[in-house]
Amino acid sequence: MAKVKVKLFGVYRMDTHTPELELEAEKLGGVFDALHETLGGRTESGLRFKDAVIYVNGESCRKKSTALADGDEIWLLSPASGG
Repeated sequence: MAKVKVKLFGVYRMDTHTPELELEAEKLGGVFDALHETLGGRTESGLRFKDAVIYVNGESCRKKSTALADGDEIWLLSPASGG
């Protein structure tokens, strides 16, 4: 398991009141499982892989199977909305 830093932005940050946290996961898809386990009921916005805009070490990433390494930084941005 890799120890990674996860930074939340937008609605995700507002809903969870969590700007960043450290989690352990082998692959990018596992980050979302770890988030739900760690944050529990504080995920009103859903925090679903298919909806999030995801960056790994500053690069856009859309593959759940992406392997993670210790020290990777993951940014999760809520989808854009207008009004």
